[in-house]
Amino acid sequence: MLRDELKKEISRVAGADIEIKLVEPERSENGDYSTNLAFLLAKKKGKSPNDIAEEVAHKLRSAKSDLIDRADSVGGFVNVWVKDEALIKKLSKKLKFDKQNKKINVEFVSANPTGPLTMANGRGGFYGDALANVLMKVGYDVTREYYINDAGNQIRLLGESIEAAEGKMEEKKEHYKGDYIKKFIGKDIEDVVKILREEIEKSLEKAGIKFDIWFSEKELREKKEPEEVLKFLEGKKLVEKKEGAIWLGDAVLVKSDAEFTYFLVDLAYHFNKFFDRKFEKRD
Repeated sequence: MLRDELKKEISRVAGADIEIKLVEPERSENGDYSTNLAFLLAKKKGKSPNDIAEEVAHKLRSAKSDLIDRADSVGGFVNVWVKDEALIKKLSKKLKFDKQNKKINVEFVSANPTGPLTMANGRGGFYGDALANVLMKVGYDVTREYYINDAGNQIRLLGESIEAAEGKMEEKKEHYKGDYIKKFIGKDIEDVVKILREEIEKSLEKAGIKFDIWFSEKELREKKEPEEVLKFLEGKKLVEKKEGAIWLGDAVLVKSDAEFTYFLVDLAYHFNKFFDRKFEKRD
């Protein structure tokens, strides 16, 4: 590792027989790495940390190193900059990792199929895709998953938004108001959700982001998985009924009108991941 090689290089040049610690400074003007080596040697050498730090920095500047480009001392700390060639060489080196016998589920983006993707969705997409690539590289069995919220309140609001655009009902504050709503006038809500999902898939495909699984909330509900999780929790005596609703601690699982909360549906989704599909970890 580059950090270990730097430690050895600094220790050799400084003539120090103690373990060196390197940290990454918060400000780039303080180098790529910084060490408190001088403070550790001050008592032993009977000199001030500032004097020792300057001596070590001078030696590092004078030494012919394949790693260190330059060095200086500030307040008793020794700051070093790594050569670009050394970084490129390390990045170019192929690393081998042992296969990890663990299944990891990386669920990302998962934007509601109620409109086009946003910049925030794009950021999450690239981040999640990069994370999945890294986990695969180090040997994990990775599944990329998109959770489609194609049921529940947001889909009801989408349907109402279209009806409001058609003049069939009064527009509400919580309705979707993008211009894209107008193109769905006269269409069935299921067809609208299908169209929006296809548009989302195309946008992600253009960005080079692919998923192994598109997991439908609607299908989760149709399979009665939230009910199964509720029975499981009731069997463990973890829920209570009060105020006409069903609670898990301070969280409502089922409202007084018998409607499931997002929390219960999300619990069912995670139950599916960990217990049904046997993922060891999710991100």
